[in-house]
Amino acid sequence: MGRILHKYYTRIIGIAFLLIVFSLIFDYLQFGYHAETWHKIFHILIGGFVVGWGWNNKKFWKPFCMVNGIFFLAVAGFGWIFPNFHGIDAFNLVDTILHSVVGVAGLVVGLMKD
Repeated sequence: MGRILHKYYTRIIGIAFLLIVFSLIFDYLQFGYHAETWHKIFHILIGGFVVGWGWNNKKFWKPFCMVNGIFFLAVAGFGWIFPNFHGIDAFNLVDTILHSVVGVAGLVVGLMKD
């Protein structure tokens, strides 16, 4: 069961992060270049890497769940401690909640045995 969840967490995150490209395009057209641009590019790069390298790579799935979970829990923790830090969207309430969900899910799934 764990391996199946590792695979689907990895794939869902990859696809979801790639879809942020649409948000990046609309955001850029409306506001131009700003700090949020790099936040979105970061997610898109992770998504592209996951889909390109990790889609069928069974050895990638579990470590990705763990690392992604830990990383996004750290980002979420920062967002909870310093809400709206310098007005960066990555630390607004909605993104902090999303980062928390991605982080908890990744860590829980990553801790499951193959």
